[in-house]
Amino acid sequence: MVPGSRIARSAVASVLCAGLVLLIASGVLVAPAGTAAAAGTAASPPSAVAYLAGVMDQFNKALDVYTDAHAAGNHFVARGRMSSPGDGDAVPAMNEACATSPHAGTTCIEATLESTGRNWGGWYFMNGALVGDDTQPRVNWGTRPKAGLDLRGARTLTFWARGARGGERVEFFCFGIGRDPNTGKPTAPYPDSARKLSTGYVSLTTRWRQYKISLTGADLSYVLGGFGWVSNAISNGRRDVKLYIDDIAYDKARPSDLRLLVSYQTQSSGDFDIVMRNTAFTYDNALALLAFLAAKDYGRAKMLADALVYAQQHDRYYTDGRVRNAYQGGDLVLWPGWTPNGKTGTARMPGWYEAGTGEWVEDEMAVSTYTGNVAWAMLGLLRYYEAKGGSQYLDAAKRMGEWVERNCRDTRGAGGYTAGFAGWEPDPTKLTYKSTEHNIDLLAAFSLLRALSGDRAWRARADYAKAFVLAMWDAAEGKFWTGTGDDGVTVNQAVVPLDVQAWAILALKNEGLAYRAGLAYAEGHHQVGAGFDFNQDRDGIWYEGTAHMAMAYRATGQMSKRPGALNAASIDGLTTGFFLADGSPWLYFRRPHVGATAWLYLAERSACPF
Repeated sequence: MVPGSRIARSAVASVLCAGLVLLIASGVLVAPAGTAAAAGTAASPPSAVAYLAGVMDQFNKALDVYTDAHAAGNHFVARGRMSSPGDGDAVPAMNEACATSPHAGTTCIEATLESTGRNWGGWYFMNGALVGDDTQPRVNWGTRPKAGLDLRGARTLTFWARGARGGERVEFFCFGIGRDPNTGKPTAPYPDSARKLSTGYVSLTTRWRQYKISLTGADLSYVLGGFGWVSNAISNGRRDVKLYIDDIAYDKARPSDLRLLVSYQTQSSGDFDIVMRNTAFTYDNALALLAFLAAKDYGRAKMLADALVYAQQHDRYYTDGRVRNAYQGGDLVLWPGWTPNGKTGTARMPGWYEAGTGEWVEDEMAVSTYTGNVAWAMLGLLRYYEAKGGSQYLDAAKRMGEWVERNCRDTRGAGGYTAGFAGWEPDPTKLTYKSTEHNIDLLAAFSLLRALSGDRAWRARADYAKAFVLAMWDAAEGKFWTGTGDDGVTVNQAVVPLDVQAWAILALKNEGLAYRAGLAYAEGHHQVGAGFDFNQDRDGIWYEGTAHMAMAYRATGQMSKRPGALNAASIDGLTTGFFLADGSPWLYFRRPHVGATAWLYLAERSACPF
């Protein structure tokens, strides 16, 4: 999508990490119900990788039309209203986030026909077309070229439906846009490749029932209309029709399609879950790539490396080597007919359609570019290149590093690199503060780039980031500060985050032993039971940060201090002490999370990303 409404929902815009109900105890991993190892059953550390693999593949086992509102796997997201002449108001917009007893997941679709006289109406679920600076797709009744999906290989369309009162008479169908419904002959210049296929009119019950449409013999090479329903007043005794639809899918597996992992397993409550429903953070996916490398699952690691390269090369606006903080999970490549800024095949950005307005909305943090996330993408690509080769991965990492050097190198105070850019193209806001964490990430990424490329310029750049990190050491209390304020000079002493205490030691390697006091500081100021909090208020356990500490203890030979258990964040709304641009607190939520799971696996395998 092109930029939508500029919104940063409170308490969610900058959330990167949260809890996953996984435990480490004596080297044993316990996974939550629904993952590869059910809760309460012991499993070896690879069960974490099995969880990541399941998240990676969840939207590619079939081609979904709808599973949940805003789900990353949904296709045919444009809506074409159909009605008898003058009766469009009798077919109101569907509620696609209905939480009334869905068949599965968190939501279903609630649809209505208000019967009057002999009227009829329904909705087509279309691929549609997005052109120029559109922020939502236009309907396409077969008048636009190159706007159909290729569904060849699918054999069946399945879906679930029920009625509100029972006895509702409804027809369900697929295909047929731009073709005469009776003869199948084209009526538009760029029609569906197949004529309409239908269930005919069926009678719904109040219980969910699965329906199937066989696709045998149909030409599926160019599909505009993926699903539809229609009803009429006469067939329903002139009573209003209310129906519910859920889990619409084609049995078309796409194992080789480029994709990213959705970061969070969301629930149905609150803004956090709406914003995160389809968001795939670059940082989390770089960690997943590293976890797959550690597990020697080179196929999935390569797919994620390819996805990061593709995202860099196919941004909807930028061509300067940066990557965004997040993309949309599921299909990475935007669909045919969707051409923001005149570009085809751009990387999909996360977002959602606002209920009531139908307006496409994006989270500011997702579309931004933070320096640390660029560094993590570099680390993922460089580690893959180190293991398996491929000049495209090294070249992509170089372009990312050059972007950081050109745009974020800073001469104020202790030097180092600023935090990146926030907001939408074409004029994002430069972030002038400097983060210790970001510079740790760059130290690691630039050092690895020097080792793999042989270019000594990267050594100098790594040293420049390193000098800033060391300048943030507080010898008096034995800890690293979080970084500077916007002036790039004044040390930010408001919050002391956990992660920099562990990451600095890991990134500094042998030199890191001189700063192991940072781990003791964390024990005294962050520890909560068997885990650690993000900041010093100790209002709960930050799950991913506890994995950071486990790895740092290993690196410094303090195995007896390794956490005995890693618990999920004990509360929704775990505080960090930091605030978002709108003044709301930056919080963590108790949700299954890709980044935390990847860190857990890497810690158990002693596979340090740095």
